[in-house]
Amino acid sequence: MEGKEINMSKIVQIAELSVYGEEDEILLEDLSFTVDRGKIAQVTGLTELQYSTLFDILTGELTPDSGQVVLDDRNIVRLSRKKRKKMLREEVSFLPRDFVLPEKKTILQTLKFKLEITGKSPEFQERLEDTLRLSGLSGDKDINPREGSEVLRAKTGLALSIVNNPNLLVCHKPFVGLNSKETESIIEILQEVKSQRDISSLLLTGEIPNRPEGVEVIESNLDSRVIS
Repeated sequence: MEGKEINMSKIVQIAELSVYGEEDEILLEDLSFTVDRGKIAQVTGLTELQYSTLFDILTGELTPDSGQVVLDDRNIVRLSRKKRKKMLREEVSFLPRDFVLPEKKTILQTLKFKLEITGKSPEFQERLEDTLRLSGLSGDKDINPREGSEVLRAKTGLALSIVNNPNLLVCHKPFVGLNSKETESIIEILQEVKSQRDISSLLLTGEIPNRPEGVEVIESNLDSRVIS
């Protein structure tokens, strides 16, 4: 496929993306969608395997058989592995479904560690405090999130994903284990993050209870040949 022109107003551009498994098993075929900058978007209509496959492509762990994947104006398929890893680390943040939290660190210690390994910024302390505030964790910063509730762990994962101030946040199944009220609280955090830090979000998940305002729904264009 010839490279399509990159639209600078789009934070995500997926074009004619195809991935095949063993014996030409179709995992994704001709998947296309875009996400505007400054938006929260949700991709619906995929199977569990398809969501996982798409997430692995976006993180650079899996190379598609064909198609274009543009994140923050960079076609990651064309980048070398080294450049892809650097670009994704600095400009895009990923929240996996099964993210692992440190065993013996508090929320504050965990965030400090993340900032230290990604490079301290001049506003180090201010960034920590602002991230805790945005994530609704200021009063829980000295708690070990592994010992807390599902929603506390979800908020901690979100805080870890935004503390380095990326341009784009990609979340894989971010509401697993949460009830509708807890899910709503996570959506509210994403909306505050968008408003105050201009971080766009792409949510790879099925239906959200009581479809919230401010979340754009992207219906999958995949056809019936795609495996379920």
